[in-house]
This record gives sequence, structure tokens and C-alpha cells, in this order.
Amino acid sequence: MADMVAAGMRPTQVIVAATSNGAQFLRMSNTGTIEPNNSADFIVLDANPLDDMTNTRKISSVRSSYK
Repeated sequence: MADMVAAGMRPTQVIVAATSNGAQFLRMSNTGTIEPNNSADFIVLDANPLDDMTNTRKISSVRSSYK
């Protein structure tokens, strides 16, 4: 993800590419976005990836299959 920012993408674009765009590509309509009735796996980070994309490596916890 840091390489994508280094290549010129904005951090918000990188996060969308890694989440909702991937789900759309795989035709997974009930995942990839935070919406009612969607399920989600998500991570809690110790630092903001919008400040520095390498902060995505600072994982505090992982939550799986939440609705």
C-alpha cells in the first residue's frame, strides 16, 4: 500500500482500492463497505494510515465477520 502512495495515489484512494474496489471486482456485494446488512472483517490500527500508509502495519487487533 505504501508503494501505491509512492507511485502517486492519495492515501484515501489506496484504502478504497484495498477494500471496496476489491470487493466489487470479486462481485462480493455484501462486503467491502460499511453499510447496513454487510458483513465485515476489519483491523484496528495504532496509528492513522492517512498520515503515513506504513501505519497499516501497526495492527492493534483484528475483528472478523462483524455485521
